[in-house]
Formats: sequence, C-alpha cells, structure tokens
Amino acid sequence: MTDNLAISRITRIQQILEQCRRPLVVSHIDPDGDAIGTQLAFGSYLQAIGKSVNMLRESDVPAKYLFLPGVEQIAVAGGIDQTVSYDVAVVLECPSLNRLGTVARFIGEATKVINIDHHPENELQADVSWVDVKASSVGEMAYDYFRQVGFEIEADMATNLYAAILTDTGRFRFESTTPHTLAVAGDLVRAGADPRMICDRVYYDVDPAVMKLTGRLLSALEYYGDGRICIMPLTRQMLVETGASIANTEGLVDYAMYTRGVQAGALLRELENGHTKVSLRSRNSFDIAAIAGLFGGGGHPNAAGCTVKLPLELAKREIVRLLLEAHDA
Repeated sequence: MTDNLAISRITRIQQILEQCRRPLVVSHIDPDGDAIGTQLAFGSYLQAIGKSVNMLRESDVPAKYLFLPGVEQIAVAGGIDQTVSYDVAVVLECPSLNRLGTVARFIGEATKVINIDHHPENELQADVSWVDVKASSVGEMAYDYFRQVGFEIEADMATNLYAAILTDTGRFRFESTTPHTLAVAGDLVRAGADPRMICDRVYYDVDPAVMKLTGRLLSALEYYGDGRICIMPLTRQMLVETGASIANTEGLVDYAMYTRGVQAGALLRELENGHTKVSLRSRNSFDIAAIAGLFGGGGHPNAAGCTVKLPLELAKREIVRLLLEAHDA
C-alpha cells in the first residue's frame, strides 16, 4: 500500500541503490526480528542486483532468529576492516546514528544515507528518508519497496520478511496490524514463507536456559496500582544462575501483559555499567512511548524502550512512578 509520497521515496531509493558500488545495510543495536529480517531482505536484494554488500551488527543476534536464511552473513562490526568505504548506507528501523552503536563509524562523510523507518521519533538526517508511521513494521515497508520496483520475492526473502512482520506486530495482534499487513503476510506465504515453522522457531523453540530465566522472571513479578502495572526486574545474577544471555531476553517483556487487568508492563534489565535497560508495553490508549522519550528512548504508543541511567532498584521506582502517573492522568 503505497501513496504518491512513498512511491517518490521508493523511486529515489531505487535510483541510488542501482547506481551505488559498495552498499552497507545496518540496523539498531539489540536487534529484534524486524531489524534482522529486513536487514537480510535488503542484503539479498542488493546481492541479486549485483552489488558488493556488507551487513553489519554490533550486538549478538538473539538465538531465536538464528534460523533465518542468510543470518550468518550479518558480520560483527568489530571484525571488519575500518578502512573499507561504503558509498551508500541503508539504515533500517533506527531513529538516529547513535542507535547504530559502533557500526556508525563505517558511515563516512561521503556516504549517502537511506533512512527507512516506521517510528515517529525518527530524527536521522539522511539523503533520502522514508518514514511511514502507519506501517506495521519496516518489513512491511521493505515488501512494498520490492513490489514497487518489480523485484521478485523468493522463498528465503519471504521467510525473512514474514518473520520481521510477525514479530513487530506481536503475532498480528498490535493495532498497527492492518488489512494491508495481513495481505502482505498472505503474499509472503504464497512466495514460500512457512508461517507455522517461523512462528514455532521464534516463539516455541526456546532454549532451556531461557525457559529457566522466564520462570525466574515470572516468580519475581511485581504489581502496582491495584494490578494495573506489572514490573519484571531482571538482574545480572538471574542470567548467571540460569545460564541465559542478555541477547535472549528480547520479547520477554510480553509476559508482563499476560495478567488480567494489567494496562502497562515493563521489563527492567540490569546492565553492567550500573544503568537499566527498560522495555515497555501497554494496552489501548496508554502511551508509553512518551515515557521512554523522557530517557532518550522511543518507539510506538504501545511498545517502546529506553535506557535509564540509574541502578535497577532506583530505575524501577522511577518507571513505576511514571507509569502510575500516566495511567491516572
């Protein structure tokens, strides 16, 4: 579903990518399914049109996404020669270059930047910016791009794009899921994506260490405001005791929303530097993106995140206070 503005952006992006020599495809630190799936899809597209493309990451790929076709091609930035120059960088689902982490150093002054995102707080200065806040995911936008330029989506790309859309819509339950989103998903299935396999690998093929960590988190649930707010504190000690890694905690915040009556939930992860990583979820008109924005984060009204520069306990008090104030406002 593309309007005239989107078509003009797509046309310009196509021109730049067809003319470039050595493109780079990147996304944000702590990548989720949308970031990884879309990065792989654009990498495949650029390879197919004859480009020498690199896909880079700073953070580990969560284990549940290691089944995605071509994921081994996303290289760790620390192992790449910094003298290599890129004439174009495709930046996906990233509101600013700071959110790229160390990968940002590969984008030089002469590098043209293509910014593709669906987050409203995107402030990235780019040669071409295509930001569609109505899109369910960057995966959905990538699908629209490939269809508009006449590129045939084969089975592996369909799998990556379906995983991107599936995860960023919360299994097609978030309000961002539109008739177009579902039509795109159906077309990806026709192109070769296996919906049961993808859903099983992402949600029902959990490492025993992650299951143990999930149990610890569920036993440590805290409720506030007569059960309207649910908090999940995740300490570094929990990771040590269960053998899980921080990369495998993506998506665990969803458990905060499983209890009847909960309107907003948060997963608070204790970081090594004394700060706290916060993932937020909410229902209906409860806007938690505004809260994330207070700490330099962002996201969508019902799914957002940030880093609070406070230890876990102090960060928890602050997040609980803000959530209660927002709910009562």
